[in-house]
Amino acid sequence: MASLFKKKTVDDIIREQNKELRGTQRAITRDRAALEKEKQLEVEIKKMAKAGNKDACKVLAKQLVQLRKQKTRTYAVSSKVTSMSTQTKVMSSQMKMAGAMSTTAKTQA
Repeated sequence: MASLFKKKTVDDIIREQNKELRGTQRAITRDRAALEKEKQLEVEIKKMAKAGNKDACKVLAKQLVQLRKQKTRTYAVSSKVTSMSTQTKVMSSQMKMAGAMSTTAKTQA
């Protein structure tokens, strides 16, 4: 962990980024769980249709379409966040490998 007067190390920066990415992933999952109201909305639309309330059906149908669009957006964002996390881990391992290779090269020379 970096102190107040030292520059942050690469490991500290990577750790912070991973922490933020995990938090973002949890928030996206929470939002997706909140969007699981689709079944309730469909039931409401059916109730309004039986009651003959056409205007309410239109409004609820629009909400249903927006809800489905939002769900697809959250899946897209979730995959991008996962991809970023994976890329960060790959870069970290490549940096460690490069450091090990340079140490090996110095030792052999």
